[in-house]
Amino acid sequence: MNKDLTQGLVLNKIVHLALPIIGTSFMQLAYSFTDMLWVGKLGSNAVAAVGTSGFFLHLGWALVSIILVGCGISVSQAIGKKDENKARYLSINALRGVLLISGIYVLLIQGGYKYFIGFFDLNNLATEQMAYSYLRWSSIGLIFLFISRLFSGISNARGDSKLPFKIASIGIAVNIVLDPLFIFVLDLGVLGAAWATLVAQILVASLYWHKRALAFFGERQSWQFSARPLKKMLKLGFPPSTQYIIFSLVAIVMGKIVAHFGSDAIAAQKIGLQIEAITFMTIGGLNGAILAFTGQNFGAKLFSRVRQGFNAGIKIAFAFGGFMTIIFLIFSEEMVLWFVSDVATVEIGANYLRIVGLSQIMMCFDLISSGVLNGMGKTKLPASTNILMILIRIPLALWLSQPQNFGVNGIWMAILISSTFRGLINTSLYLYLKPSMLPLHGHPETNTIAKQI
Repeated sequence: MNKDLTQGLVLNKIVHLALPIIGTSFMQLAYSFTDMLWVGKLGSNAVAAVGTSGFFLHLGWALVSIILVGCGISVSQAIGKKDENKARYLSINALRGVLLISGIYVLLIQGGYKYFIGFFDLNNLATEQMAYSYLRWSSIGLIFLFISRLFSGISNARGDSKLPFKIASIGIAVNIVLDPLFIFVLDLGVLGAAWATLVAQILVASLYWHKRALAFFGERQSWQFSARPLKKMLKLGFPPSTQYIIFSLVAIVMGKIVAHFGSDAIAAQKIGLQIEAITFMTIGGLNGAILAFTGQNFGAKLFSRVRQGFNAGIKIAFAFGGFMTIIFLIFSEEMVLWFVSDVATVEIGANYLRIVGLSQIMMCFDLISSGVLNGMGKTKLPASTNILMILIRIPLALWLSQPQNFGVNGIWMAILISSTFRGLINTSLYLYLKPSMLPLHGHPETNTIAKQI
């Protein structure tokens, strides 16, 4: 079940670990991607309803990620030190934290869903009603989704990324079958998309529990609950997760700015985000592998392997980021047409992809550098950079989107500028810390065990 990432060819270890994580990430993306493909057939208003609801679903994930990120770092380092009991102790307390945070958040949504959707001032009763029903039912699935992500993160930290991919594949297969059945055959519309995803999420969480609860948490009578491991995970996870929380809040504000340009702009932004997620999920999977690889090797004091891991990740990031930039520039309209045929939505969405597409390489660099820095336990540095660059999007978007400037395209330009600077700064931070934190002769076995890529 555990995989030792402290020995063997660096590139092979990272790629073999990353591929299933990437596959799992795409399976998770496929839930919303599939929903959007089918919902798009209902029109731009339906897409806008799902899009506005999605901001608050993502905010819930950002809140829970405080535990998820801290657990992944802690467990990977415990496994690197061959301390199985500590890994299980951390995992069961992480589960308790996930259930607590997700439960409170779901209750908030159930009680205040009208206020959340009302923030956007959609001025379209049909869109608002669809958003209400989608948000309420989708929020229930967050509990099961977050349990699944905890299992997936623990499995990745242990070096086993194949099981999450297999289970996620089953979930998306169920979702693909149920989406058209619920949306069109049962004529439930947007609500049907939420129900289809909820059923799939319950199934995935149940499979994880059946397959790995005993291995990850140990016998129930051995469970020990304590505030101490939660505090440690919160300390590790809070800096990087703060950026996710702030990113979600900023995204909500950005969504309100976009809403001033109408439902077509909201739908175009949601579609653009879904397509851009192809890059984010791919390199995000590599980020997860780099984090686990760095955590184990840094814990074992094999600093040369950490350096090699960064170099391998950057090469992959440059190649893939460049490829996606070309795809976004050439096939922007065709990709938006996968979802909708409304002329105005297609035009706005295509411009989104062309503009944001220019930042793909630096976004990939950001994810690789952040993964290495987080795996080394230096979570505050990339988090601080990312928070600053996320916050700067709001004034940039307000200024650039003025009628005398670039209109709605100015919002996409603000995203381009902030993403580019994130990549530049976080990569520079790693290069600055490398000599002091990753000495070439920091461990007596470093030069003999570390392999060339």
